[in-house]
Amino acid sequence: MNAMAVDHTWRWADVRDINAIVALAQQQFQGEIDTILTPDPALFAYNVDKAITQQRHTLDQTQLLVCYQDDTLIAYSWIARGTYTDYSRDEIAEARFLHMDLKLSTRKRIELVQETLDHWRRWCCSINIPVMVSTSIRRDQTAFLRLHERMGFDIRGSIAYLRIKEMK
Repeated sequence: MNAMAVDHTWRWADVRDINAIVALAQQQFQGEIDTILTPDPALFAYNVDKAITQQRHTLDQTQLLVCYQDDTLIAYSWIARGTYTDYSRDEIAEARFLHMDLKLSTRKRIELVQETLDHWRRWCCSINIPVMVSTSIRRDQTAFLRLHERMGFDIRGSIAYLRIKEMK
């Protein structure tokens, strides 16, 4: 079996990563929202900092990971628990963000999405969250959702759902 050489490293985000996370979001994804919402980088930095603090004290509430290639942030992913619908008691882990450097090759971006979905799924399993949901605000989300589907998600409109396990 040919294993791909890993040239990047995922780790828990910490306060040293806040500026890089905000910069990546601004550079790569702000254009996707700025015609709908007014971006506020200071507010985003504050919320990233809160998530990092929460993660440092309670690993079962949120997962905020960063991915570096050498000394450059190439991606980060963020998922949190605590979402419910009005018609079910099943807790849902909601993907908050998966941002990456869009100058990376298509192959590399696919690899990072697959790794992220696996990180999220394993986190949900470890803390007994039965459902995970992921969506995108991007205009072109077909390939992103197709990757979810290949990894077992049920696609409904522009939202991907994954039933992690049956809860007793």
